[in-house]
Amino acid sequence: MTVARKPRLLTGDRPTGPLHLGHLVGTLQNRVALQDSHECFLIVADLHSLTTRSKREQILELPGRVRSMVLDLLSVGIDPARSTIYLQSGVPAVYDLAILLQMLTPVARLSKIDTIKDMARSAGLAESEVPMGLLGYPVLQAADILMANAELVPVGGDNEIHVQVAQELAQHFNEAYGPVFAVPQPTISSTPSLPGVNTIPDGSAHKMSKSLGNTINLEDSSEEVARKLRTLPGPAPGEPGRPPLFAFSEAFLPAEADDLRRDYDRGVIGFAAVQDRIITAIDAVLAPFRERRAAFARDRGRVEEILVDGTITARKVAYETLGRVREAMGLEPLWAGLVQATQARAEARKRPVYPGREH
Repeated sequence: MTVARKPRLLTGDRPTGPLHLGHLVGTLQNRVALQDSHECFLIVADLHSLTTRSKREQILELPGRVRSMVLDLLSVGIDPARSTIYLQSGVPAVYDLAILLQMLTPVARLSKIDTIKDMARSAGLAESEVPMGLLGYPVLQAADILMANAELVPVGGDNEIHVQVAQELAQHFNEAYGPVFAVPQPTISSTPSLPGVNTIPDGSAHKMSKSLGNTINLEDSSEEVARKLRTLPGPAPGEPGRPPLFAFSEAFLPAEADDLRRDYDRGVIGFAAVQDRIITAIDAVLAPFRERRAAFARDRGRVEEILVDGTITARKVAYETLGRVREAMGLEPLWAGLVQATQARAEARKRPVYPGREH
């Protein structure tokens, strides 16, 4: 009996810094929950990191950053027996696919994507310094998604536009050359982002971001979590809106968040007590992550083994997809025809000069 293939999921992160609570509520919890129902491909997107971090000294940091990111993934419950964790640059077929997809992507489409401008600003790049690779970031991301024929892409809210580019490219390719790609669908967390903390000036006015450095990292100690959360300003009781601290209560104390805010507004509970309650809740979430992280880190060579095994699996899938793409576009028949003609010419040279006289 043939076993039906699970729908395929693909998502990933750039190894530009530690994963943090924003990643946890934005996509990581979804990834863990979907491991049984989906075939999961998780990218350590080192090629994407080059779009804003291409200096030699930054590239030399990649081995440590890649290892740290894999430990973060394993710590939250990503299971290498159920999810394929792979190194993006270890899958050369995705480079080839990205180039082919670039030929189908209008520059005007990419220039309208605000997240590209935000990434450039966060990296301190002037408009004249934006590399072509950063402009084409969504196309490379589409190549990642389409090479795996992923049906589902868990992303943070600000990256939904990138999945839309992948959708458009899949639909355009299928219409132009024949049905090759699944059309991916994004899934957005109910908490698509968290505010940052004030470890930088005005950090809570922005979303939590590795680039900005206003994060509470998954690997942070209990003391570090408490210190960072206590940097958040307190609203006046009854003040309207969604103050940063209460955004954390909504994410990590969903059943109590409304009552906590109501009691604070009525003066039943003080600001320090609210902080303590949220700190305790977050630390309870992070404590098992720290234990799993430490266990994997102690198992020497295990992280590297997981990454190599996953990359080998991803390479096989990617080359199969690239072969179908080249066949559909006519590039493989073009090459095959040249090879056949060359082989025929070589065979012809082996024939005797005088037909019928071999000696």
